Formats: sequence, C-alpha cells, structure tokens
Amino acid sequence: MGSERRIRRFIDHVLLNGRATGAEPLAAGLLDSLEIEQLVAYVEEEFGVAFSDEELVTENFTHVEALAALVDRKRREAS
Repeated sequence: MGSERRIRRFIDHVLLNGRATGAEPLAAGLLDSLEIEQLVAYVEEEFGVAFSDEELVTENFTHVEALAALVDRKRREAS
C-alpha cells in the first residue's frame, strides 16, 4: 500500500472515525490542531521519518497527496 493511501486511511479511520465526508480532509480543513499533531506523529512513526520545523508548514499539509510526496521524498533521501 502506498504512502498516500496509508495516510488517507489513517485520517479517515482514526482521525475522522470513519465519517464519510467525500472531501479531501486536509484541503477542507476537517482536522483540528490536535488531529494534525496526531497525523504528524503517525507519519513520523509509520514511515520512519522526522519532520524539521521548516517542513511543518501549511504547504506540506494542504492535501494528502502533498504530505505523501514529502514523506516519499524524505524516505528516498534517507536510503
């Protein structure tokens, strides 16, 4: 399963508790600040990456696709 799908699954099933929204959860602003923190912790643990302060910016969290691209890039750089 790709990183984008895994991140989306975590958001849908854990953070949104399975509530079907039909919207892109990050773009629609469906997550509050605590849920964003939980998402960051999940991604760092699940994918073995660590975000720098400079990476924790809105641009990287506008869409699940953007976050997944950042994760994939960090994983490539680490290997």
